[in-house]
Amino acid sequence: MKVLCLSMWFNDAGKHIADRAVHLLTKPGITRWVWSIRPGRDCTPQFLVALADYAGKTADQASVYVEPEEQPADRIERLSRAGDALLSTVEDEDYVLWHESDLFTPDDLVERLAAIDAAVVGGWPLLSHDQTKSLGIRTQKRMYLEGAIFYDTWGYRKDGTRFKNNPPYHECYREEPFPLDTVGSVALIKADYIRRGARMNGGGMVGLCDSIRQMGGEVWCDPRVPVVQPTELWTMNDD
Repeated sequence: MKVLCLSMWFNDAGKHIADRAVHLLTKPGITRWVWSIRPGRDCTPQFLVALADYAGKTADQASVYVEPEEQPADRIERLSRAGDALLSTVEDEDYVLWHESDLFTPDDLVERLAAIDAAVVGGWPLLSHDQTKSLGIRTQKRMYLEGAIFYDTWGYRKDGTRFKNNPPYHECYREEPFPLDTVGSVALIKADYIRRGARMNGGGMVGLCDSIRQMGGEVWCDPRVPVVQPTELWTMNDD
């Protein structure tokens, strides 16, 4: 099974970039990485290339896409243009793993999401407020905190209604895999839908999921697969 991992990195140097990159580069099941970089004056592109090289990845395995200098004013349109450019890099992969670069997920993420066998399968994004936890591999095993709130209230929707931060979240929510309309943050996508032309079209992951559903693909969520946003990633460090 071939899996392409797509992520966006902006001017991220100093934002725990080494831990985040290594987390993705060492994720089991991924065979290729393409990362989007917004043009800027910091060293994010050089840092990522150096980390990929240090991890033993060739230029064919891990590459950086630099977005155009001119950027739309609208945030979702801006993200969608970069996202569609990343999706256009799909080759002969079986799956695309869309994985926001500031999130941490279990080692067996790909295996667990692929087991659902839907066109798109998302995990369960949580916001962690525990500033005492450190980043790195230990983080993904220790940061699934009791009481953490649901994070992606923009991307997760069903019948036109967004999910809420706290229980009951949405009337379609279950504690086992369930269908919905759209997901975001981290999702495993069957690559054939991308080759057939599914794109964000200005709507981010919501637009991509809608495009795939119009092709007949189902979107599911597995709430047993945690996706963690550590709030310490919102602070700078000096790595």
